[in-house]
Amino acid sequence: MRLGNALRAAVLPARHRAGAFIGRGWPACARHAANTPGKVPSGSGQSEEAVRLMLDTKVSQRGTADALFQECIDAIRERRLKLEQDPVLQEGDTPAITKLKQDELDLTKKIFQRVDPSRDITSDLTHAGHNIDPYWSPFHKVREVKDQVAAEFDEYARLVTVAEQKRVRIQIKKSLRRAAAVYNPYSKEFRQWHGRKSGQAPPKPFRLPDKHWEPSPLQVRLARERITWRDVDILQHFIADNGYILPRRTTMLPRQKQQALVQAVKTAQNMSLLPYQWKLKDFQAMPLMDPLQWMADRLTDRVMESRDRRSRAMLRVMMERHPELNYRNFLRHEAQRAKGAGDPSDAV
Repeated sequence: MRLGNALRAAVLPARHRAGAFIGRGWPACARHAANTPGKVPSGSGQSEEAVRLMLDTKVSQRGTADALFQECIDAIRERRLKLEQDPVLQEGDTPAITKLKQDELDLTKKIFQRVDPSRDITSDLTHAGHNIDPYWSPFHKVREVKDQVAAEFDEYARLVTVAEQKRVRIQIKKSLRRAAAVYNPYSKEFRQWHGRKSGQAPPKPFRLPDKHWEPSPLQVRLARERITWRDVDILQHFIADNGYILPRRTTMLPRQKQQALVQAVKTAQNMSLLPYQWKLKDFQAMPLMDPLQWMADRLTDRVMESRDRRSRAMLRVMMERHPELNYRNFLRHEAQRAKGAGDPSDAV
């Protein structure tokens, strides 16, 4: 017999021994396997074949891994539901609770009577549906006190604000008298205090005649050009950043030239060559003409102004590939250059 028990303990897996323990300790949902007909408990001394049959037999009706646990939870919920529906437990007012409520009423009445004997304070049942029975509304006087405190605080804040404004005003007057030069925007002390530096060129006044100002070399060269709506590269010099046309005091153009400029800008905007609300970049402003001719003119300007050898070489290549273009300015410049050097053979 002892040998059989030892052999059974060695053969049986750990889950069966745990199941036997659960069957003795857990509720009826776990003991269902022990009460199943045809099944023999593990401690009754039966053969190992019967034990294997019991292990292979499905105990729970569910097919999940936590079937026994779910059945135990369901049993606990059923028991809890029965207890909640029990009429004995639903009756909340027991004799002890009723006595405590009555003692509470007597105690609160005595307290309110001692606080204010002149008033007969009754129960306020506005919150009776929530099982709240306040005998005295503590917020009535508090609300009045809050209003009084708020009014006093507003009046005090108003007085403090007036006093603070007067104090700041007096400080400003004293500061103005003490450091008048610092507050003068045209003084040297003002620039030193704010860390400002005077500009290189003074601002141009608006109402002085144009003859009192010397135009820049670019303005002189632009004034010599014939302004048409096709010359976008010239028009972009007379347009502000917001797309407006610059006035005559800035462009330094004669009256007729300014009128031609306005007409050319309007026509270019209508032809979608210029935007209305911003200014084109320099590399975006290209006149409405042959791009090869425009490139030849730009290269000629570089040769004449900067003596750019690379531009001169590009022009020579363009003269071979595109002889139909106009190279008059470049040829004149090369002829004058060769004449000044004393070697006529270099002229093209």
